[in-house]
Amino acid sequence: MDKQGVCAYSRHQGRNRSPYAMAPTRDMEDDAVQDAPTRLPDHSDRRALPRGPHVARKSEVDRYRQHLTMGAEALQATLPEVAATLEALARPFGHRMLTVDREASRVPANFTNVSISVPVHLRTAIQDAAVRRAEPDEKKRAAVKVQPLLAEAASVRLRQLLDGEVEAEEIPRDPRGSAVEKVNLNVPVDSAVLAEVREKLPELGERLGFRANATVAKLALRLLLDEYGLDYEPVPNEFEGRTLLNLLVPPRLADAIRKHPAVVDTGLREIVAEGFEKVLAGAWTPYVIPKAPQGSEYERATLSVYVDSDLVARVREKALALKRELKYRVTAQTIAIDYLISELSLEELADAEYGAAGGSSTDD
Repeated sequence: MDKQGVCAYSRHQGRNRSPYAMAPTRDMEDDAVQDAPTRLPDHSDRRALPRGPHVARKSEVDRYRQHLTMGAEALQATLPEVAATLEALARPFGHRMLTVDREASRVPANFTNVSISVPVHLRTAIQDAAVRRAEPDEKKRAAVKVQPLLAEAASVRLRQLLDGEVEAEEIPRDPRGSAVEKVNLNVPVDSAVLAEVREKLPELGERLGFRANATVAKLALRLLLDEYGLDYEPVPNEFEGRTLLNLLVPPRLADAIRKHPAVVDTGLREIVAEGFEKVLAGAWTPYVIPKAPQGSEYERATLSVYVDSDLVARVREKALALKRELKYRVTAQTIAIDYLISELSLEELADAEYGAAGGSSTDD
């Protein structure tokens, strides 16, 4: 097979297809000289630029600060208090004056708020358990304030942890990519206890056998769960035993694959796995997928799919044999792309997209 270049993805001749020669490239330097204007463009119909000293373009934040400073100067004589407020807002961290932490504003004296990131359902479970314990009468629970209850429970438990009266198991980590929706559970903790816990975090983590670094939030969450008889159940890892394949294809082709009814109904993973099984059984032979030259300007979109790791390993071994036999680049990714094009009947779009981008059929 000619190793020059592959310009079109042609399937209209059945399996005995031949790549077209790469389309001739344009000489950009000749075009630039040929298309160069012979005279200056006429801007007489456009709005005239304002006269006066040139003002450097500022970012949005700098512009707002400039306006605040100008306002402060204008009001300095008539409204000095307002001017002082505007000057404070114009400072680098002045915006914090407008930010009110409603949870922190309810923190009692000598307590410090600890923000714990937890799944939505777990925050609700902890708060409900605290209220149920404090108020047996269901009709009166609506009037119970949950934050003081959590503050007392967390502070007492952390003091017991420091004194060695209780232990705390490490919170299991959620699998990467699980996309668990989390929210903040704000728990005020006695400031003196909190300071001592922070000082002894390395010692506590070693004593408790934490594999990851121990934090106040992790300890407080585990102690609150133990206090109310709850547990942290990590989301099952749906990607365990699967390998991530990133399929790089032209953007229009990627969009067509994502929106194809077969992909929407069946799933990208299932279709790719079906193609892999056919290749392993010798029932289907992949065609060459053009590879954009390194450093080229041709845009590629990514289709990510998780496939059974054992199946991917067997396909990669088969791809090496096919590469030697067919004399062109064959990988698990190119097999997946080619099968998607064939199975979803996207040959014409693939012809147009790969024909425009060109590319090489080898790894050289």
